[in-house]
Amino acid sequence: MFSCAVALCLILLGVVQARATIGVAYQMLLGNPSNATADTDDHNHYLIQRDIEALDYNEIHRQPNWASWHLTASDLGSSGRTGTFYVDTSLPSGFYRVLTTDYSGSGYDRGHMCPSGDRTASVAINEETFLMSNMIPQSPDNNQGIWANLESYCRTLASAGNEVLITCGPEGFGTNHTASNGQIPIASNVWKIIVVVPTGSGDTLERIANTTRVIAVNIPNIQGIRTTPWQNYLTSVNQLQTNTGYTFFTALNPDIAEILRARVDGAPACGITNFTPAGGVANSTVVIRGTDFTGATKVRFNGQNAAFTQDSVNQITATVPLVAGSGPITVIAAGGSSTSTTSFTINSLVVAQPKLSIAFDGQNIVLSWPANALSYSLEQSTDLNPENWVSYQGPVVINGASKTATLTAPSGILFFRLAAPVGP
Repeated sequence: MFSCAVALCLILLGVVQARATIGVAYQMLLGNPSNATADTDDHNHYLIQRDIEALDYNEIHRQPNWASWHLTASDLGSSGRTGTFYVDTSLPSGFYRVLTTDYSGSGYDRGHMCPSGDRTASVAINEETFLMSNMIPQSPDNNQGIWANLESYCRTLASAGNEVLITCGPEGFGTNHTASNGQIPIASNVWKIIVVVPTGSGDTLERIANTTRVIAVNIPNIQGIRTTPWQNYLTSVNQLQTNTGYTFFTALNPDIAEILRARVDGAPACGITNFTPAGGVANSTVVIRGTDFTGATKVRFNGQNAAFTQDSVNQITATVPLVAGSGPITVIAAGGSSTSTTSFTINSLVVAQPKLSIAFDGQNIVLSWPANALSYSLEQSTDLNPENWVSYQGPVVINGASKTATLTAPSGILFFRLAAPVGP
C-alpha cells in the first residue's frame, strides 16, 4: 500500500512538472519589449499570448516583431515534429493571414521563431508552433544550420536543469520581399536573447541576479553560414536595443537589468584595480584603472552615474558627479560589473570652478555653463563695479550637460559672470 502511494505521488509530481511552462502566464516573464497590446487596430504591434509563446505580431511585415517563451526540460517530450504548417485563422479579421504557400519559390524557409523542437510535450502543443504567425523568412543556411544549432544548445541548457527564457525576432528590413502575393519582407538579421536561470525555489525572476548568464546574438539572414559557430555573432542586449528600438528586461530589477543588458557572453569579468586621486571635488576627473573594461556602459560614484571616456581596455577617465557622496566606484561593462574595494572621498559641497562660455547665433548671444554647477548663478552688469552686479532674470534652459541663456545682443556693453557660492 505504501509503495502504491509513493508511486502515485511521483506520477502526479511528474504531471505538474510537464505542464510547468505551458501557459500564457509563463511566456513573457522578462517583460513586453515593445509595449505591444491586444488592440486589433494596431497592425504594427499586436500582442498575441498563447500557451506556448507570446508574440508581438506585425501585420504590415506579416511576421512577428518578436517571440518570447519559457523552456524547461519538461517541455521536451516525445511528440516529435508534426510538420504541417497552418494559416493562423485566429488573427483579427482586418489582418492579412499569411498562407502556407506565401514563401514558395522565395528561396527562404518558413523559419520558426518558437521552434518545434522546444514544444514536443504533446502533438497538440507542437502543432501550435506551425502557425504561420510564428514564421519569418529565413535563409536555409541560417534556419537549418547556425540558427538550428543555437536552438539545440538552448534545449541542452534546459535538459541540464535550467529554466531558459528566450526572446527572438527579425531586424533590418529593406526592400527585399518574397515573390508571392503575400509579399513578406525579408529581414537582414535574426536576433535572439537567452537568459539561463538555474532551477530552484521561489519565482524564476527572483533567481535572476547580476551574474546570471545572458546570451545575445545577431545573426545575418544569409547563405554561407550553415556551419559557422553562433558564437561568432555574440553581442549585447544593449546593442540589440539600439538595433530594434525595444527595451528588454523591463520586468527585472532595474539595477540587475542594466548589468545584464551590458553583458556579452564569454567576455572576461571586469575588475577595478585602483583609481587616482583617492578623493576630490565634484566636477573633477578621476582615472580608474583595472582589467577588461571593454564595452563599458556605466560608471558610478556611490551609486550616482558619472560621465566618462574609455581610454583603453584597462583605463577609464570619469567626471565626479555633483550629487555623489563618498563611496565606492562601480563600472558596468561587457563582462559584468565591478565595484572598488575602497571608497572615493568627496566633499559634495565643493564644486570645481565652472567655465562660462559665450557664442553668437545671428543677432543673439548664447551663454553656456555646466548644468551640474548648481551652486553658481549667472549675474550681469553694465560695468565692473562690484556693487552693480545683479542676477540675470532671463530664461535659463538645461540642454544635456549644459545650461544656456539666450538673449538679444545689447546695444551697449554688458558683462556676465558666474557668481561663486557663498562659503560657510
